[in-house]
Amino acid sequence: MALEAGPGRPRRTGPPEVRVLTSEDVPLLRLGWHNRLDAHEAQRLVTSYPGRSVWIPDSREFALVGPWRHRDEVAAIQELSAIRRVDAVMQAVVSNCRDAGAAVVLMTELTERRRPAFYERIGFQPLEEVITYELELHFDHPIAAAPLTFVPVHTSDEAGMAELLRLDQAAFPWLWWNSDLEFRAYASTPGVDLYLGLLDGRPVSYVGTTSYAGWGHLDRIAVDPAVQGSGWGKRSLAFAMSLLAARGARRIGLSTQRDNLRSQRLYEGVGFRRSRGNDYRLYGVVLRQPEPGNLDTTA
Repeated sequence: MALEAGPGRPRRTGPPEVRVLTSEDVPLLRLGWHNRLDAHEAQRLVTSYPGRSVWIPDSREFALVGPWRHRDEVAAIQELSAIRRVDAVMQAVVSNCRDAGAAVVLMTELTERRRPAFYERIGFQPLEEVITYELELHFDHPIAAAPLTFVPVHTSDEAGMAELLRLDQAAFPWLWWNSDLEFRAYASTPGVDLYLGLLDGRPVSYVGTTSYAGWGHLDRIAVDPAVQGSGWGKRSLAFAMSLLAARGARRIGLSTQRDNLRSQRLYEGVGFRRSRGNDYRLYGVVLRQPEPGNLDTTA
């Protein structure tokens, strides 16, 4: 890298030296109270998901990258600490993730919010918008879940876990699939309940909820596409609401995709109302079309 002479100390010119971040480099980063991740978490990422995270040694700007939903093919920016050379940092991330076989590189507003012009500048486009709802629990007569029977699923139940994965990947677009590892991590989280909805002993739906002190979150409802339109989504929702109420929830929150009009009608039909302050977007670069199915990049 050339040096440009001038008053005082000489300064570097030309393109910055962007390197793959290794575990040996992590102690050299400027990680402090203003960072989302600490040194231990950074070490974990560069060790378990190697070759994607990058840094610029002379400025110590960096990007930490990890798998989204425990899916190696979806790389997500976990932390971006770069200002002057953000373009070089992000170009290196995208190039490394492409070489590693990723289908998508994501940035979400769940980790940090930036202006839309920032994403346009680095070549990321809007992939999805997530909208949120809330409901105060005042209902006295929830819709009966019958004739569905709901049974809990635990990580030790291999058949049940396999059914969750099948229903999830049949019901949701590719980007929103849960991996087996994601389900297992989720199921082990305190406050989480996972149930399969059975119709004559056959799994046709599942619900996932998280209970907190005084409120609950409806994390997921999936209905087998083969039986959608038969009211099983509404009955699964009723079961989830009753479950959260039994856990002490007085308020329920949930999220869905802006273009998922079917789910919005379902939630609004039982009284859920928009809570716009919690909405967020996903931006990304599509590196290859996933198989099976396509990734819609026009949302």
